[in-house]
Amino acid sequence: MISLPKLAQLQPRERLLAVGCGVVLLVVMLDQVVIRPWTKHAKTIRQEIARMEESLQVQQRLLARRDRILAELEQYARYRRPIIADDQQMAALLKEIEEFATRSEVELTEIKPLAVESDATARRYPLEFRFRCTTEQWVELVYQIETSPSLFEIVRAGMSLDDEEPDRLDAYLRLVSAIPIEQPSSPGAGETGDEATALP
Repeated sequence: MISLPKLAQLQPRERLLAVGCGVVLLVVMLDQVVIRPWTKHAKTIRQEIARMEESLQVQQRLLARRDRILAELEQYARYRRPIIADDQQMAALLKEIEEFATRSEVELTEIKPLAVESDATARRYPLEFRFRCTTEQWVELVYQIETSPSLFEIVRAGMSLDDEEPDRLDAYLRLVSAIPIEQPSSPGAGETGDEATALP
């Protein structure tokens, strides 16, 4: 068995070299046992923090987009109406026109529904009505129709002066309110789970 001399038995120069080697060996052991594993662990933690920050940013963008969509849906909620039977839909439109006439203070003389039209994309509910009004009442009525959530389209309009009352008009309007038809999903398309809604 090899017998190593004690530190006190070494010459000063040899003692210095021994101490130096011991320090180097201690530093190497600390690097292998403590510093390198800690550095590796710290690097892993930094990478995980960076990944979580990136994920948080993505989630924040998604939440901001969701909030924007919800705000837009709320803004246009008055235009979204469920699909109902044709007679019920037409009755609701006629009632709405009567309410417009009352608010505009025009005198309805005739109002009638027309045949419902349909194509591949929408069902259209046309109606026409005649009324007597002043110019100001005409403007007010048309404004209410144009801003209605039923999205009326004025397809025909007419007016003439009343022979007996020159300050009043005999007027006529033909309107159409269209409701988009929900298209069936193509095979393989993702299901949204939303209930069918339509814009009148």
